[in-house]
Amino acid sequence: MRELKQALRKEMIALRKAMDTEYRYAADLDIFNQTRQLIDKASAVFTYASTDIEVDTRMIISYCLERGIPTALPISGDCELEFHYIKSIEELRKGRFNIDEPPPDCPAFADPDTLCIVPALCADGEGLRLGYGRGYYDRFLNGFMGTSVILCYKSFKRKVPAEPHDIKADITIFDR
Repeated sequence: MRELKQALRKEMIALRKAMDTEYRYAADLDIFNQTRQLIDKASAVFTYASTDIEVDTRMIISYCLERGIPTALPISGDCELEFHYIKSIEELRKGRFNIDEPPPDCPAFADPDTLCIVPALCADGEGLRLGYGRGYYDRFLNGFMGTSVILCYKSFKRKVPAEPHDIKADITIFDR
């Protein structure tokens, strides 16, 4: 199963790198517009700082901060994610894996109305996703009490090989 997932990750990353820029921008905007309904109901939003091959979360971060919605991003530890609130996107600095992370001075705590946006290279539409293979989000979501949502491009909707430790997200949003 591990080899199957690794091969699929490699394929998805290559396809993501080759995506058409215009399509990506339109899809990012559509996904953002669909996600706003969930954001507006949330007490806080836990998200990640997207990379060039991921659905753009920076629009989401800016939207939340402009509206005063508490916004937290993760710091990757050895095996766990720890979310910290930010006041500005300019606070982010390159951390582990060369991913933008928040400063470690304002720990975030989830409640049942917290929305957690989960990264995915591909997703099946039923809550399963293929991440980057380190299990950070599966471990985090295992004890998360809020609503988890996958943001994914529709061209990356796939059957996802699952293992017992894989945690399903509550919602999946694809561009239309």
